[in-house]
Amino acid sequence: MKHKWLFVSIGFALFSMFFGSGNLVFPITVGQESGGHYLLAATGILFTGVFVPFLGVLGMMLFKGDIYSFFRCLGRRGTFLFSFLALALMGPFGVLARCLTVAHGALLLLIPEASLPLTSLLFCIIIYYLAVNKSKIVSTSGKVLTPFLLVSIAIIAFFGLTQGSTPEATDLTNGWQALKNGFFQGYQTMDLLAAFFFSQFVINHLREMLPDEKSEATLLKHFYKSSLLGAGLLSSVYFALVMLGWMYSPILFQVPPQEMLGMIAIESLGSIAAPCVCLAILFACLTTGIVLASLFADFLCAEVTKNKIGTKLSLLITLGIGFVVSTFDFAGIAKFLGPMLETIYPALITLTVFNVASKLLGFKFPEWLYVSKQNERSK
Repeated sequence: MKHKWLFVSIGFALFSMFFGSGNLVFPITVGQESGGHYLLAATGILFTGVFVPFLGVLGMMLFKGDIYSFFRCLGRRGTFLFSFLALALMGPFGVLARCLTVAHGALLLLIPEASLPLTSLLFCIIIYYLAVNKSKIVSTSGKVLTPFLLVSIAIIAFFGLTQGSTPEATDLTNGWQALKNGFFQGYQTMDLLAAFFFSQFVINHLREMLPDEKSEATLLKHFYKSSLLGAGLLSSVYFALVMLGWMYSPILFQVPPQEMLGMIAIESLGSIAAPCVCLAILFACLTTGIVLASLFADFLCAEVTKNKIGTKLSLLITLGIGFVVSTFDFAGIAKFLGPMLETIYPALITLTVFNVASKLLGFKFPEWLYVSKQNERSK
């Protein structure tokens, strides 16, 4: 009974770690571009933006958080290179930098003259001090930041959906295009990549909270309950944002993606919209930014430099790179991330499905896919 509600804390934490800067932007653009096929558009982004990432976390749980075992077909060197590139894209060279640009877009609602470099610098300082206490990331995200984030988004969604009106469909014949657009926009969230590394926080937190529990089946049971809650929350928010994107599409023409939610809120809530939207976006960016900065900094410290630099210095390096990349703005970052994600995502989805099937259904990979132990030793 002591840990009866543990799944709530972890479910909220999963939601908050997956729901970051891009997750506030891409569902709205999917709805805006749906041409009236918002259900199909939502289906596409729910598949790649919710189902696939949670499948990735399940896969890592089944492999006990061992990234080298999960990507064993790449060999140790290949897994190391993949991990470095994935964490770099999720961290300072991609999503972390994107968090800083979206946070700036939110702050513009309150301080129109705020500059991107200054906002990014202040946000990096906040992330640094919170990331230093990373042992409390899951509990803090689950118990404090996520409830506040959910309340803020719920307010925006409620007033936005009730105050807005559904425009006439502009393209009744191209539902496939709406589905495909939602599917590929889900890539841009990069949450499958995040799942391979976010899972470590969840696994460690489960084992800390259940120190006497040795059964993997019991740990998985807690994870399944947490995943249902986290995935349900994420799906609900995504669907609401897709709907808002379609309902307010006439006023979103030529609005920068990172400012769309603010425009919707101001239209539906009026003068009280600015602080509500600003805080919601800032907390979404903050929860994801803390985790991403910690992940890349830990990898840089332990795996790349073999602990030759301390964790605090590696965190400063991570945030320094993120600060520089954030000056390219949201559109500039998305421009170089998109082609890479469309190339690697299908392979990662396939590998994840096969790995989960290998554990749950006893499916075996063909032997030729593995790097032999002899080859590994020779490297």
